[in-house]
Amino acid sequence: MNTSNSSEQPAFLASLKADEGLDPLMDHLKIYGAPSFDEQGAGIELRLEACHMNGGQSAHGGLIMMLLDVVMACSTSRDGRHCVTVELKCNFMKPGGRVGDLLCAKGIVRATTRSLAFCDGEVRNEAGELLATASGTFKYVRPSLPLDQQPIKA
Repeated sequence: MNTSNSSEQPAFLASLKADEGLDPLMDHLKIYGAPSFDEQGAGIELRLEACHMNGGQSAHGGLIMMLLDVVMACSTSRDGRHCVTVELKCNFMKPGGRVGDLLCAKGIVRATTRSLAFCDGEVRNEAGELLATASGTFKYVRPSLPLDQQPIKA
């Protein structure tokens, strides 16, 4: 386990309001607020709504994979670096739940190099039942400047 993890929230999340997501996709999916952090990694909780369901009225697998991707990526951000996903593998153990159920996603960093982070994640329901697991590889990158701060090209 990477011992550089701490329970401090990364600076770029400090200004995030409770009613906004980390990015436009999270906003669209009504996943609001900053992840929580502890000594092992990052966590996100989501109360399922109708917009999160698949055709069988269970939490959509893509939603669960997105939660795992985000929570593992957030767990790598302890030193302020940003990352992008290189590889993500997910295993589904049980259906993801119904409207009103709470999903709890947790991500931890297993190892890092200068340019890569290797992470594991899981999603559990309120009863603590394991619904899905994941492993991922993330590449550290320099964050892009916002469009209004990018140099004008002639």
